[in-house]
Amino acid sequence: MKTWSLLFVLLFSGNLVRGQINDIYRVKNGSDVTKVIPFTERYQFDKFQDGHVLFRNGKTSKAQMNYSLVHGEVLFIDAKKDTLMFNDNSFISKIFVGDNLYFFAKGHGHVHAIRDYSGVRLGKKQFLVRMGNEKYASYEQYSATSAISSYSSFVNQNGNLQNLESNVKVILKRRSIFFLIDKNERVMFATRPNLLKIYPKNKRKLNEYLRENETSFEKEADLKKVLEFASSLE
Repeated sequence: MKTWSLLFVLLFSGNLVRGQINDIYRVKNGSDVTKVIPFTERYQFDKFQDGHVLFRNGKTSKAQMNYSLVHGEVLFIDAKKDTLMFNDNSFISKIFVGDNLYFFAKGHGHVHAIRDYSGVRLGKKQFLVRMGNEKYASYEQYSATSAISSYSSFVNQNGNLQNLESNVKVILKRRSIFFLIDKNERVMFATRPNLLKIYPKNKRKLNEYLRENETSFEKEADLKKVLEFASSLE
């Protein structure tokens, strides 16, 4: 794996138009996944964007970046125009891709902070899960390696896409899971216990809200409503 210390250059300058996004992909034996899944459906953004990384030691580095649904992480472009994964996320505080903020959750890759509620953020992670090998489980049962092990058959150790081995057929499905990021920037699954953990002084009112309002912690709209209510209590 190449390190972050390299210089970076712009790889994509064109502006691509994103059309209708597929939900399921079928990759046949020996197929090149880059041909099965178009660029605009493998990445969150239509092109690589100006980004910067804030390290825990206070240093900052810049590059062209994009979030890969295949890898479940933010990728960057190096001086040789290679698309790479970050070498050691433990030294990274946060990543900005354009105006989009990402935090690293150990075992789960990068999480996109999509909304801020007075310092508590709602995080969303989109990725492709390999159906048949990975159970579409609830958060409590979600495998910490789902977003990575799902692609072991066609992503090599450097994070580069490669052909599938023979006699392999993979069905990939898009999935989104949600996280809560507290004021200390600790990333945790979006669950009722974690919500109450973040707002310990307002457990009673939050429990009343949850009793009176049907809330799914796997639905973005419901999470936004409960966090809006929780932040109003502060």
